Amino acid sequence: MPPTVDELLTVVSSLGADELAVVVAVARRLALGAKLYGPLDIHGDARDWRREASEEALDAAVYLACQTMREGRR
Repeated sequence: MPPTVDELLTVVSSLGADELAVVVAVARRLALGAKLYGPLDIHGDARDWRREASEEALDAAVYLACQTMREGRR
């Protein structure tokens, strides 16, 4: 059975402020993705999720290194 909003509310009701902020940030990204690309379809989407995540992690490493260099740190 798929998760329900009530199940989500039960889980998030026990979270602290920082944990809740993380959940909200993720939910906002999911909502933006749904708006831009349509609803998430995990089983119908043929993308290689592991490869996608790896590419995104590498991009994040590049962005962080660039910002570090901009700030004069090495």
